[in-house]
Parts: sequence; structure tokens; C-alpha cells
Amino acid sequence: MTANELADKLDMVRIGLTLEAATMLRLQAKEIEELKNANRFIQNFAEEQHRRAVALEAEMEQLQDRLNEFLVARDLAILKKANEK
Repeated sequence: MTANELADKLDMVRIGLTLEAATMLRLQAKEIEELKNANRFIQNFAEEQHRRAVALEAEMEQLQDRLNEFLVARDLAILKKANEK
């Protein structure tokens, strides 16, 4: 094998390795983008669940307030009735 033939083979190996590296980089970039998309989806889902939890908590507080008002009114009615006797 001549020096030129060896140089040509080395060039081919280098080209092959470069193409393989480029392919791997493209695959990794695609994977990274998919992971970013998945992360955005999870983040959006978590934010929506948090908003729902806050809304439910506010609704529960309103219901508790209404229940407390009812109980106070009931107790006052019971006391009033007891004083009338």
C-alpha cells in the first residue's frame, strides 16, 4: 500500500467517524428537544393542578364560612327558643 492509498483510507475512516459523530449529535439534539417538550408538558400539567387545588381550597373555605354562619344562626334560634320557655 502506498502512502497515498493509506492517506485515502485514513480520510475515509475520518469521514466515516465524522458522519457517525454528526448522526449521534443530531440524535442527541432530538432527544434533548423531546425531553424539553416533555418537561414543558409536565410543568404545564403541574401548574394546572396547582390552579385547581387553589380554586378548590377557596371553594372549601366559602363552604366552611357558610356552614359556620348556618351553625351560628341555628344556635341563636335554639337559644331564643329556650329563652321563650
